[in-house]
Amino acid sequence: MNSPGDSQFHQAIVDSIPFPLFVVDDDVRIVAFNHAASLMLGDKPVLAFNTKGGEALHCIHSTESLGGCGASEACKTCVVRASVGLSCRNAVVVRRPQRMQLVSPEGVREVYLLITTNPFHGKDRTLAVLMFQELGELLSTQGIVPICMHCRKVRDTSDEWGPMEKYLKEHLDLDLSHGLCPECLQKYYPEFSGRSSV
Repeated sequence: MNSPGDSQFHQAIVDSIPFPLFVVDDDVRIVAFNHAASLMLGDKPVLAFNTKGGEALHCIHSTESLGGCGASEACKTCVVRASVGLSCRNAVVVRRPQRMQLVSPEGVREVYLLITTNPFHGKDRTLAVLMFQELGELLSTQGIVPICMHCRKVRDTSDEWGPMEKYLKEHLDLDLSHGLCPECLQKYYPEFSGRSSV
């Protein structure tokens, strides 16, 4: 058995984490990653070292500006960048939702992620541990969720019926906002349906 001081032992522990995990600097440059993360990085994951995360993962926004990842207009509201920035200033961010569009040879693929970041104190600087959890995977681990076909309430594991919003908040830490789709706007509020700002 390897001793706790052995770097291979530590890497084996990190590689056993089933979620993609990166260690990044405050500009989201990749310093280290686990096995699950290497699967996101393509055929040659070693090329991702010292590369900005959006470029290594082929985020669609990383090509919108000459500065690459972090320089486009969309990067200003990127949850990954904001969370990493907070953790590099010693804050912990837990399961913030982010939609990413990743480019592959097959086309653009949308992924819905929960972002978690923690400070990681290196030898000479504070870095961030960045972990991705795909919402699709989390939903599939929940199995079938019973939902009332009329009122849309959801039954939880203790056989209590409640609003879907509450279920999503408790199980996936998601908050929902409410609006009106065009069909319901026309059906329930026809006097507003022709207006551009409802």
